[in-house]
Amino acid sequence: MGIFDFFSKKKKDDQSATQFPQQPAAKQEKWDQQATKPSQHDADYLLEKIEVIPGLVLPRAFADHWPELSQTKRTFIKINAIPSDDIGLEQSKFAFYPMLPVGFPYPTAKDGNFMFPLAQINFREMPPLQGYPKTGYLQFYIATDDTHGLRFDNEPSDFKVLFFEEHEVEQYQTDFSFLSPVLSDEMQPVYKPHVLSFEIQEEYFGVANAASEKTSVISLNEIAAKYDGDLEDELMEFAYDNFSHNGHKVGGYAYFTQEDPRMYNEELKNHVLLLQIDSDIEIMWGDSGVCNFFIHPDDLAKKDFSNVYYNWDCS
Repeated sequence: MGIFDFFSKKKKDDQSATQFPQQPAAKQEKWDQQATKPSQHDADYLLEKIEVIPGLVLPRAFADHWPELSQTKRTFIKINAIPSDDIGLEQSKFAFYPMLPVGFPYPTAKDGNFMFPLAQINFREMPPLQGYPKTGYLQFYIATDDTHGLRFDNEPSDFKVLFFEEHEVEQYQTDFSFLSPVLSDEMQPVYKPHVLSFEIQEEYFGVANAASEKTSVISLNEIAAKYDGDLEDELMEFAYDNFSHNGHKVGGYAYFTQEDPRMYNEELKNHVLLLQIDSDIEIMWGDSGVCNFFIHPDDLAKKDFSNVYYNWDCS
C-alpha cells in the first residue's frame, strides 16, 4: 500500500468517528459528575472572549478553568527557516551539508543510496531548553523513496538520527559534491536549503496530544464535551484554529493532520517531541503534512538518539 492510499483509507475511516478526540471513560464520567450542561441560551456568554494572561484570549467556557489549564504550559523552541544559498557547515539548517567527522561514512538507506540530509541542529545556536543538549550537532537523515523513509505495518522506518559532540567534529569533511543529485531531487520534502534561527516560546493545552490527554488536570476537549452540539463544536473549532501547535519547532506540543501516533502505543506514551518540520513555502510533506521525531526523556538526557521514533502524516 502506498502512503497516499494509506492516508486516503484512513481519512475515510475517520469520517465515521467523532470530530474530536474522545476522552477516557473514567475521566469523562468524573467530569460529568462535577458539572451539568447549561442551556443553549447561555452560548453567547460562554463564547465571550476573556484575556486570561497578556496575549492569550479564551472563550469564557475555557477561561473559567484557567487555574487548571495553566498547568499545561510548556516551553519550546520556535524554528524560523529561511531559504538560503549561503549556509556554513556548522550552521543549523534544513536540506544542506552536515558536519561530519573526517572518515565517518555518510548515511545510506537500506537500498544503499545516500540519504537526504533533512536537518541539522547546532545546539550552541539554540536558546537553552531544559532536558535538551546545550551543545553538539543533531542530524536527521531520511531515505529518498516516495514515502521519505516512513514504513507501515510494524516495518522499521528508513531514517537515521546522528549526534556529534563539538570535539568529535574538530576535523570535519568538506566535500559533499556526491549529494548534488540528492539535494536537487524535486521529490524530496524540502525543496531548497534553509538556514535556521531560534526563539524560545511558551504554549498551552496540547490539543490532540497524547501526553496532554493523559496527564492534564482537565483538557479543552473535556470542557467542550460538557456542552451540547453546536456549542461544543464552536469551542473545539476555536481550540484547533488557535492552538494546533503547528510550525517548525524543538520540544513542546506536536502538531498532526491525522492523529498522535503515541495515543495508542504504550511504548511511545512518554516520548517527547524532538523535532517538528511542518509544510511551508519550500517544504511539503505529502499534501501539506507535517513531520515529527519523538524520543524518550531518558534517552534524551543520555544523548542517546538510537531509539528515536519518526512519523509524518498529511490530510
